Amino acid sequence: MARQRRTRHDSAIAVVGLGRFGTALAIELAQHGAEVLGVDASEDVVQHLHGTLSHVVQGDSTDPAVIEQLGLGEYARVVVAIGSDVTASILTTSQLLRAGVGELWAKAISPQHAVILEQLGVHHVVSPEADMGRRVAHMVRGSSDDFLEVDGAYGAMVVRVPRRLAGVPLRELAIQKEHGVVVVAVRQGEALRNANAETRLSPDGSMLVAGPTLDVEAFAARVATMRAEDA
Repeated sequence: MARQRRTRHDSAIAVVGLGRFGTALAIELAQHGAEVLGVDASEDVVQHLHGTLSHVVQGDSTDPAVIEQLGLGEYARVVVAIGSDVTASILTTSQLLRAGVGELWAKAISPQHAVILEQLGVHHVVSPEADMGRRVAHMVRGSSDDFLEVDGAYGAMVVRVPRRLAGVPLRELAIQKEHGVVVVAVRQGEALRNANAETRLSPDGSMLVAGPTLDVEAFAARVATMRAEDA
């Protein structure tokens, strides 16, 4: 029976590469209570983030000695957010996988970069620019405020409620039957709550709808038309 590797940093997250994406990611994680180790080759970047993250250090992540010194192989979760230097990203990723990181996320800046990361064995490859482009495209097509892609054919979208749908229980609106989407939650003011058959939409609120992506976009576009007609 193989010996199970023990990880000393199960609750901490390391972010390697503190450019715009890496910095935003690290700060967001820290603001939500995570213990974050930030690593970057630039002394200026490290100084700028000193005191913002739990720990931030300067180091060359392509160097196996630095990986070992920082104990990155003992982290359960590491994000390689290097985007400006593909070679550094690939070398860092390879070193971390060899060190035995629990779960590894890596940023890809091109489809070719993503393929290489996947072939190396990265557990989660993310392409922020491409993902944002697709997200905005869905928002534009559906005239919506926000969109979340669950997979290529299913998604969720936030749409504002038109006056003609307000004040009527969802069971009477029959949105799923007529449009193929489900109202998952509704927002009134700052509060977001689960929806049920008796939920009534607020004319100054919004709703989170989910379903097949094309149906969600079509419903959101129809709702946008309703709002325009009601204006």
